Amino acid sequence: MNHIQLKNISKIYNASSTQAQSALALLAEGMDSIKVKEQTGYSVGLYDINLDIKAGELHCIMGLSGSGKSTLIRHINRLIDPTSGEIWVDTALNRDHATHKMADRQSATDNTSTVVEERSATAINILALNDKQLQHYRQQTVSMVFQHFGLVPHMTVMQNVAYGLRVRKMSTKDRHEIARYWLNEVGLSNLENSYPDELSGGMQQRVGLARALATDNPILLMDEAFSALDPLIRAQLQDQLLELQDRLNKTIVFITHDIDEAVKVGQRISMLNGGRLIQTGTPSELRHNPADDYVEQFMSAKS
Repeated sequence: MNHIQLKNISKIYNASSTQAQSALALLAEGMDSIKVKEQTGYSVGLYDINLDIKAGELHCIMGLSGSGKSTLIRHINRLIDPTSGEIWVDTALNRDHATHKMADRQSATDNTSTVVEERSATAINILALNDKQLQHYRQQTVSMVFQHFGLVPHMTVMQNVAYGLRVRKMSTKDRHEIARYWLNEVGLSNLENSYPDELSGGMQQRVGLARALATDNPILLMDEAFSALDPLIRAQLQDQLLELQDRLNKTIVFITHDIDEAVKVGQRISMLNGGRLIQTGTPSELRHNPADDYVEQFMSAKS
């Protein structure tokens, strides 16, 4: 069952619709993004991306700097709008609530999951959302963990984690209870009254992860979330993410330029180069059947 579908997504920066068409025409003829920039002056973010991300999948997006990874992930929560294409998200998919909904933890029932029938009618093109609908989509469907933590410096750790729930106008008591639970899950239960600048980089990223999980949204976007951390801390957070995902079964889109990280955490990997999607597959598929030399070089670089 697909949770996210990108259909024919292209992004040309700093160009009008008419100007973008000239760049898209050159791309369609096979010209690479660097030459398109030289000839037209317009930067290519993405070109004709078609990608299905399955419900409950941890999907890695790989590529060198400038390949379009961050541009792609920011389309899913519409921090960036495409020049052309469609983005379909099934907003009706249920989740397993047992491990992280407060009421479910208290009731301790055996109904830990709900099987959802796939219905294409529940998918929406998020590009058609108005401002109010987009705000609701961001609050209820998708959360994001940023590379440089994105914490509010004048808020305590507790307040940072509870912020998304505060926006939903949840009571202070309830949102702090949920925030406290997730701080415990990421190993920061004794730091709720600290401020971000009192924490190490690894601790700050754990706060960012707890904040994203506290809203209980089914889609989690992680843009180079661990790349700024020391190798040991990075490995610990990778392990923690996998352990949490094993219980939460969220749909996670994980951006990285590190092939070792992608192979470790990703169920499938999509390789971007120059704004184009080169290949999607399991780590084994990419290793044994690379689509081109670019993919082969990435996979052979794995330590």
